[in-house]
Amino acid sequence: MLRRSLALYRQKKITKPTLQAVLEGTKKQVMDAVYDTLGSLPPRLLNTHTGAICNRDALISAFENSQQCEQLLLSAKTRPTALPDIYDTVSTYFKYVTLSHRWGKDEPLLRDIQDQSIYEMNPTDGRVKLETFCATAGSRGYLWAWSDTCCIDKSSTVELAKAIASMFSWYRRSALTIVYLADVSSDGNLSSSTWFTRGWTLQELLAPCTVLFYTRDWSLYKNLESSNHKKDTVVLSELEKATSIAPWSLTDFKPGMDDARSRLQWASGRRTTEPEDVAYSLFGIFNVFLPIIPGEPAENALGRFLAEIISQSGDISVLDWIGEASSFHSCFPAQITSYQTTPCSQCTVHDSELWRPMSGTQDAQIKLFKRLSTSDPPQFIGRRLRLSCIVHQVIAVQSQQGDPYAPQYVYTIEADGLIPFEITMSNELTRTDTSHTLLPYVLIRPWHSKLLRSFTRALGVAAPELVMMLGQPFSALLLEEQSGNEYTRIASSSLIIARPADASNILKSEVQTLNIA
Repeated sequence: MLRRSLALYRQKKITKPTLQAVLEGTKKQVMDAVYDTLGSLPPRLLNTHTGAICNRDALISAFENSQQCEQLLLSAKTRPTALPDIYDTVSTYFKYVTLSHRWGKDEPLLRDIQDQSIYEMNPTDGRVKLETFCATAGSRGYLWAWSDTCCIDKSSTVELAKAIASMFSWYRRSALTIVYLADVSSDGNLSSSTWFTRGWTLQELLAPCTVLFYTRDWSLYKNLESSNHKKDTVVLSELEKATSIAPWSLTDFKPGMDDARSRLQWASGRRTTEPEDVAYSLFGIFNVFLPIIPGEPAENALGRFLAEIISQSGDISVLDWIGEASSFHSCFPAQITSYQTTPCSQCTVHDSELWRPMSGTQDAQIKLFKRLSTSDPPQFIGRRLRLSCIVHQVIAVQSQQGDPYAPQYVYTIEADGLIPFEITMSNELTRTDTSHTLLPYVLIRPWHSKLLRSFTRALGVAAPELVMMLGQPFSALLLEEQSGNEYTRIASSSLIIARPADASNILKSEVQTLNIA
């Protein structure tokens, strides 16, 4: 067989790959790399040299006629081009710059710039901004740029929905994000800009790895000639003050649901033009993918979003808010502003008499640990929240004399296992008569077994620490029992901070699963 093969080769019936075949193979690899790269990029980009808007076909054609493509094919004539080198060349060619800004008047839309150069349009405020952005990106060596004003076909509901779902990743993949602060002068302060009050700009701050801030006259903020303001200590300090976001989150942010309550607080002071966008603008930050329903009620959009967070992560900290309850679900707020308050912190109680070791309680402590560790995760089923919690039955409600002109109600609450305390309500509690039956109210401590992660040592050692932790003041929810063994949450105008009465009551704690509508 070997001799036959050699003979056929000598007779040129079996030949080495021809140069044409090599070039065709390389061209296929190049085009595969182009399609793969463009698949993760926005569907349209602006050419910073010509000012033309380019769709997918135009971008492919631009690369085919580029020096980079020609060089890849020329190199294949002398030696095979490694696939990683091909991908590196293609991705470098398509590096693009994104614009983050506050929308103003006369922003050019896609239909306004199709089939013409942005450098040749009539100079309105919006067009000058777009032109200067592209020119600035080009002066920094980038061929491609993207702006949310004109690179999305907003007349297409499908495309708009895809853009909203992809926006975070587009900013994350950009080589540079230019933040234009039209309301900050060359000697002004970054934090005074309305850019920090808008909903969409939160992800435009967190997603990019490289950011440069430009002021009204398109000069770098404070003339800081840095390649990345996210690594400039002066700018980072000002950003932390303006946003209350720690520097490590600004420089190394990862999308997801970790520390959900803090992320909601970052967004709580921001607003959007379209009310439902308050929720949509957070999808990328939390790595959530939900249907976009243009025009849906803002409460529904926020409710669907919060329900998804709880369903996926079990993070019950999103239940920690004050204000008006949502019509979507009583456990969620009507507005994201309800998360502006700082969550209840676990403050240490130094009461040696109350928490002194009790004889014969070690077994009870271990049993408590095991009960809490086997609790069910929260679930949403048909707009009903199944929530594991430690329940305290309310046994007395006493109205306090308040300001007759203030639209608030103050009550002293007594509940099983808790020290009596006051709460402030926006609405009156109407079922306070205990002459015949138990009150229909309970105070609950939402619970998830994840809260036990810090207790990693042997049960006999960790259990006393657990009792100490449960003895600290906590943020409670007030529920009202309805028919059919179902509950609704009663919203409050201030945090409900409850404190267990003593260690013996904690040891009796049982985790119950309630259905809340």
